[in-house]
Amino acid sequence: MDERKLSRKPPLYRERIAQVKAKLEEVHEGVAKEYRMPLEELQDNMRIRIEVAGILRKLRMENIENNFKAEEQAARQNYENEKILLFDSMKEELEEKIRRLEEDRNSADFQNDILASSDRGKGGKCGRGIWKKGGKGSESSRRKPVTVTGPYIVYMLSDLEIHEDWTAIKKALSSSKREYF
Repeated sequence: MDERKLSRKPPLYRERIAQVKAKLEEVHEGVAKEYRMPLEELQDNMRIRIEVAGILRKLRMENIENNFKAEEQAARQNYENEKILLFDSMKEELEEKIRRLEEDRNSADFQNDILASSDRGKGGKCGRGIWKKGGKGSESSRRKPVTVTGPYIVYMLSDLEIHEDWTAIKKALSSSKREYF
């Protein structure tokens, strides 16, 4: 029996080697059924992956472009806002300086008016008080206040208090004029 096996082995062996060589040639030529099916599957997967990668690349590029446009727009808006804020602050500073200069001018005008009126009052009776003091200090020598008819208001304020009130009135008038124009 062993002899028969040995005698049969070489032809089976040769036949098997011939089959393997034939399959190898079919694989090299690309016609083997066992080779062609997995290869087609791999090629389909490769085509799908390439297509997906292309779409993904396109979407990423669009995303990058949109981010760039958004950043550019944000920078432009920030620039415009900063420019407007700077303009407003400069305008406020200039208006404040103008207001102070007008107040100083009004104050100087008022002081000039007071000085002029006090210079005029020194020479005549205008500068005297409401009560005239007598020479000897007696109560009977005082003059009574002058009665005034009509809608007059008589203030007994010092020149400094009148000056402060007049300055406040001038400031209010100048600021109200500026608001209307």
